[in-house]
Amino acid sequence: MTRHQILLLILAGLVFFSCSDAPLLTLRGETMGTFYMVKVCGAEEGHEKARIRMAVNAALTSVNRSMNTYDSQSEISQFNAYSEKGAFPLSPDFIEVTEIADSVYGVSRGAFDPTVGALVDMWGFGESGISEMPDSAAVSRNLQHVGMDKIRILKNGILKKDPELHLDYASLAKGYGVDAVLRGIRELGYEDLLVEIGGEVRAGGTCNGRPWMVGVAVPEAENVANRRYSLRIALEDMACATSGDYQQFYELKGKRYSHLIDPKTGYPIEHELTSVSVIAGSCVVADALATAAIVLGKHKGMEMIESLEGVEAHFIYRDRRGGLQTVVSSGWTKYQQ
Repeated sequence: MTRHQILLLILAGLVFFSCSDAPLLTLRGETMGTFYMVKVCGAEEGHEKARIRMAVNAALTSVNRSMNTYDSQSEISQFNAYSEKGAFPLSPDFIEVTEIADSVYGVSRGAFDPTVGALVDMWGFGESGISEMPDSAAVSRNLQHVGMDKIRILKNGILKKDPELHLDYASLAKGYGVDAVLRGIRELGYEDLLVEIGGEVRAGGTCNGRPWMVGVAVPEAENVANRRYSLRIALEDMACATSGDYQQFYELKGKRYSHLIDPKTGYPIEHELTSVSVIAGSCVVADALATAAIVLGKHKGMEMIESLEGVEAHFIYRDRRGGLQTVVSSGWTKYQQ
């Protein structure tokens, strides 16, 4: 990934605005190849800051040990390497994420499918990168090992029906990390806080009695870098995540390829929808649904969102002239400021 693409990952999607008048403890750090920020109302410097920092680090360390595909000792890496008969034992957190993934796989009719790990690697969005285009035969071979129906989720592990199947939780890990950090801080007794990792955000409670204000960035490199926002939303005990075809990409022989792989075709998506922001009760669900919607495209993606209770979305798409247009779900405007 280039430095330019990392910048997009850090700044793209959701960047929250500060909450005026409220005394806030702010923590910043690095995780999952990007940055995080935590704001906690009512917390003080010194001992309390140290306790909160420990809770944040514990939550993020746990998620990384579970879902980091760049760590050969992580749960997901060991699961991907597993080729024996019988279920592979996994932590409750990993089982929970897999159950959420399976649920979104169902409601999206397979548009969201984290078993595309081998395809992600083949298209150069894994650790090795890419120097030439995969041929259609290679795509077809990898597609044979894709599908959540090829695993069976058990109480304490997962049965891999296809030994070549590889999971990739890049579309879930940041959202789950946000939720884990929020839970960890709330266990310390703090109810009002905001957690953000690489643009994915969850608001707990309020900010000085008012909803937390969050900005959604326009999906253009120059606008993201200059922190220009297309809208602001107010969140209270809700989460929001953004998926965009501009967040990770590369150009090869004059053509642009997005990291978003359509599990039906095995190829990176190519349609007018360029950004999806989803509001939901948890960040991991918002994260997964945003990916599902952008893979589905403008019409089918919005149909999915409208079918779900307590979920809203904001779509940005390109018109025939290349300009940016928006369409929102029926309940989005109650959050928009």
